[in-house]
Amino acid sequence: MVAVPRTWLFILAALLIAPWLAALAIYLRAPAEAVPLAPPVSTAGPATALPSGPWGTLTASPIVVSPPLEYVAADWGRASEPDTWYFPGTTPELLEAFLVSTGLPQDQAARIRSTARLHPGIRGRVVTPDPEIVRKLPPDVRSRLYVQLAKSTLNFDQASSFRFLGSSPEDWLGGTMISRETRQLTEQLIYRDGDFLNFADVEIVRASIRDEAELRRLAKALLRQSTLLVRLSVDDPSSVDSLADYWGRGGRRIDLRPLLESIVGAADHSIDLVHLLPTLARQHLYRYPKISTGDLNKPLLANCLWTSLNFFSTTPDDRFLDVTVALDTLRRDYYVVEDGFQLGDIIGFVDDEGDLFHAAVYIAADLVYTKNGTSPMAPWTIVSLDYLKGYYKRHADDLRLIYHRRNDL
Repeated sequence: MVAVPRTWLFILAALLIAPWLAALAIYLRAPAEAVPLAPPVSTAGPATALPSGPWGTLTASPIVVSPPLEYVAADWGRASEPDTWYFPGTTPELLEAFLVSTGLPQDQAARIRSTARLHPGIRGRVVTPDPEIVRKLPPDVRSRLYVQLAKSTLNFDQASSFRFLGSSPEDWLGGTMISRETRQLTEQLIYRDGDFLNFADVEIVRASIRDEAELRRLAKALLRQSTLLVRLSVDDPSSVDSLADYWGRGGRRIDLRPLLESIVGAADHSIDLVHLLPTLARQHLYRYPKISTGDLNKPLLANCLWTSLNFFSTTPDDRFLDVTVALDTLRRDYYVVEDGFQLGDIIGFVDDEGDLFHAAVYIAADLVYTKNGTSPMAPWTIVSLDYLKGYYKRHADDLRLIYHRRNDL
């Protein structure tokens, strides 16, 4: 089993994500209201009809995927140092005021502050909290604290927390192979950020679970991701030409038309969307990267830019693993569109500083094809645009989307 270095998981973020917002804006904002762990959000349910358009009539059914146990390294999430929190650009007094604003009792805030030491490199403070305090944080306090810590990539566990769209821990961990004891330990460490459940306390569970097989089963559970199975209905022969025009972009119209014609005569007049995607996207959807020793010499593993720029490719172009090459290609070979989005348009997610931090491919009806991060434990999925906005909301207070279309399409 190849253990992929953790540094690969944040290289892209370090290159593309702007630094923290000003410290005063972060630490002196009003504390958030307590967030319950069961708002009205669900990942389960029957197929839902999506808005129709030039793409035809689509229905989407939610599913959950998780990586094969064979892909999960036994030392997943192992940190190189004790749990440490970084607070760039803040004073001891401001640090303690922020800790109290999260709902921490005064004595616990003071104990955490007592571990603070000056870090000249960030012009702020670094603290090493008592693991027992961290373990017993109420979910709402953990949420307020960790959501702010996640704004710095220095706080790796919070910035790269496990995330799952769901109503409750049952949605996330129910039906998995972990033991009752592991589940109880993990559930008390789960917190909410918007519609997403989060887990960031890797070292706490590693200190409590000594069985490597159980740790791998927990990783598989935490790595579960929501995605969608999408079907296209084709029950009107007169719609075949227009559907072939939409789904056949990238020189595939002639290839897809016979398939669409055959669906008209099928029993349920529908087809899974995966059969209509270009070759490379079709081969990767719902799957996980297979890592070879040769991949260890690459600057990055497959990421969002590589995925987006290779969408219409038959053979992937690994030059797009170089962030500079990928961004230059997006600027040179694509133009910006404001409306009438089409299959294959690339959506750039832009933060408050104007930096692109994620890219995804527009499919239809606000569905996108995406790979969230460079980790080999991140699958290629189809999700709604709202899902992706929620997944990346921590990166920008005023998220902007820029749609790009290839010059030759």
